[in-house]
Amino acid sequence: MKQKKQIIALVVLIAAAVGIWGWQSWTPTGGTASRAATFLQTYQPMTVANPEIRWWEVDKRRKAEYKASGVDLFSQGVPPSPEDLDKQKREEENNRNAHKNDPPPPPPPPDLPLKFFGYGTVPTGTARRAFLSDGDEVYIVGEGDLLMGRYRILKINNASLEFEEVGSGRRGQKVLEDQGPTA
Repeated sequence: MKQKKQIIALVVLIAAAVGIWGWQSWTPTGGTASRAATFLQTYQPMTVANPEIRWWEVDKRRKAEYKASGVDLFSQGVPPSPEDLDKQKREEENNRNAHKNDPPPPPPPPDLPLKFFGYGTVPTGTARRAFLSDGDEVYIVGEGDLLMGRYRILKINNASLEFEEVGSGRRGQKVLEDQGPTA
């Protein structure tokens, strides 16, 4: 039974191959062969005054050096004119000169390099204690304590910790960081 099915499949494949071959080789009247012949009969070469290669132009192009024009090829807008560029330069220079005598901006608030992860109180009624960590190192400090010899703890709130940098007197605030679920 198996050999009979194989023979039937072989006959079907041979019939399909013969059909495809016949379809590919069949050209209807006015088909591709006649179109190719017509094209060759009507072909006319381009009319060029002097068809020989102009070697001096080729050498000139090879020796040419690229110089950027300042135009962005990928922008859709029109590039600014030289007058607009000069005007813009003058305005920038005037703005720079106008703000030259302004006082410098205030320094940014100090940053506490530790992670504030919680607070608590001792049942005997003492002040709040803040829990800070630096990797595996944990610091427990109260209001008024000096931390790392550089920061004085001013106030421990429910969601933040206020501190002062002792050397400069600048004040900062550290927000309580959520630990997330413990695994």
